[in-house]
Amino acid sequence: MRFLVENWLMLLPLFALQLSLALYCIRKIVKDGVRNLSKPLWIGLVLFLNLVGPVLFMLVGQKEV
Repeated sequence: MRFLVENWLMLLPLFALQLSLALYCIRKIVKDGVRNLSKPLWIGLVLFLNLVGPVLFMLVGQKEV
């Protein structure tokens, strides 16, 4: 049991980073729009590709201002 608690505490910052990146990107998708693909597809990529999806959106999918 102690082993599980220690591992959970080690992974907690990664979960927080993943959640905050996903929420930030979903907010940007809904509010500002996207450059290519569709909004629902980008939201799906952000949610299901974990850390890769938000980074991919920020590099390729953001609408230029």
